[in-house]
Amino acid sequence: MAALTTAAVLVAVLTQSAGAGPFAWPSSAGTSGIGSPVRPGQTSAMTIVMPRTLTTPAAILDVHPLHPQDAHGLALRYGATTGLGLELAGTRGWPSRKYQVRPLAGFVIPAHVTGGVTIGAASKRPGVHELRGFVVDYRVGGTRYSATMQMNFELCVGMASCP
Repeated sequence: MAALTTAAVLVAVLTQSAGAGPFAWPSSAGTSGIGSPVRPGQTSAMTIVMPRTLTTPAAILDVHPLHPQDAHGLALRYGATTGLGLELAGTRGWPSRKYQVRPLAGFVIPAHVTGGVTIGAASKRPGVHELRGFVVDYRVGGTRYSATMQMNFELCVGMASCP
């Protein structure tokens, strides 16, 4: 039983976040946002660029909406990039191969390289769907962090433009 308790404590310690870490969104930055008009069912994508480059590699573990209820009725898709995908802002469709967006879990941003997480969203339900920020979980060395990114993503389904 002692071994089981020790294992449970070890798992809790290894999965616990050490705060926002080096990718913390600067407090002076406020909130940014992208609005994207799309047809029902069409995906729009944007990339949140990490606010700084690091001197050591960082592994992206996960990304999810800051407010889970914002994702209701949306199909979300995630990726990561250090390439042309850093330029995505309300792009219609999931980025093609030329944008170099890769699977997210375990994606490594090398030292001295700018990286980002790409988020795709789609809905069949007309109207404005707003994702009010995201949380990026990542690891640098043996330390795990969770950084809140104050980047809003507004999907305007069935509209010519976002209000």
